[in-house]
Amino acid sequence: MNIELTNIIEVLNLYKLTTEVSNYNFFINGYDNETCELKIIVKVEFLNGNPLVVKFVKEDHHPYNVIESQSVFSEYLRSHGILTPKRYMTNGKYCNKYKLNNLLLDVSVEDYLGEEIKAIDFKIAYKIGALMGRIHRISESGNCHICNDTIFNVIGYNEVIGYKHFLKLGEDGKVNSSMYKMIQSLYNTKLERIKSLWSNLPRYATQGDISINNLTYIGGEIGIFDYNIAGDETLIGDMVLEGLLVANEMDLSIELSENDRTELFKHFLNGYVNERPLTENEKAVLCDIYSISSAMWFTKIKHNENSLTKLLEREDSEKIDSLLHEIYNTLSKDNFQLLE
Repeated sequence: MNIELTNIIEVLNLYKLTTEVSNYNFFINGYDNETCELKIIVKVEFLNGNPLVVKFVKEDHHPYNVIESQSVFSEYLRSHGILTPKRYMTNGKYCNKYKLNNLLLDVSVEDYLGEEIKAIDFKIAYKIGALMGRIHRISESGNCHICNDTIFNVIGYNEVIGYKHFLKLGEDGKVNSSMYKMIQSLYNTKLERIKSLWSNLPRYATQGDISINNLTYIGGEIGIFDYNIAGDETLIGDMVLEGLLVANEMDLSIELSENDRTELFKHFLNGYVNERPLTENEKAVLCDIYSISSAMWFTKIKHNENSLTKLLEREDSEKIDSLLHEIYNTLSKDNFQLLE
């Protein structure tokens, strides 16, 4: 399934954008022949005028009403001073229908914000945290909701806590039984404390994917784009999980090393609370959320070369023992001072 220049021009015309196209290139060009699901994102350049991004989408998990709600939220943030792409509207909607061959697609058009950030340092980590704090504060004060879940639910579905995989390793007898049970007990104790306050924590719309791949740095200001997985989330959980994603997984500037990852998170957190101070209930669960998330971080458990899974495969008993003790110690730190 190919998108041609003719299709791009037709969508631009749908939005009454008629400037002559000079060039275009694909950021994403995906089509599944079996499911007929499609996601194509194109950067379009013009002889006169700034570049735009045109999106063609047909995904069961990302329907029209969600795309429209995400667009409304993005524009609400932009109207309150967040540097984010302008979304274009036609027929009173940001998301509209476009027929390509026999497929009815959801299409949208927005400004191109600029090149993504390539690496982070302490200053940028602080600014990213401050941006998230502003977004959360604006969303909370505006009572914003998208009515769609994110992928950063601390007590539910998320893609960054590797506890389920850790349980499988333990149940399969691959982890020292005594250490496994102690870690499991500590994890569950903290999780239950979090759950006891969860319903009392602020939950509002969030962008849902604050990583440097979706951020720009223009004139000293962090800009944000891509609301593809924006949804409603408990704000403190969103902050910790996405803050750890920024600190743990983003490429580092040349002056930093892997040993600076924890300090990067602290800078992110300081930026956040400077823009949006935590409620008392959020303060009460902050360290527990950090503890279980950091201890069971997905790349620590499964993906990295020195993850628990890889070490078990290599039967590196010394490093396995060291990592298990690190996980246990992280879970044991009830008084970990994140703001020191």
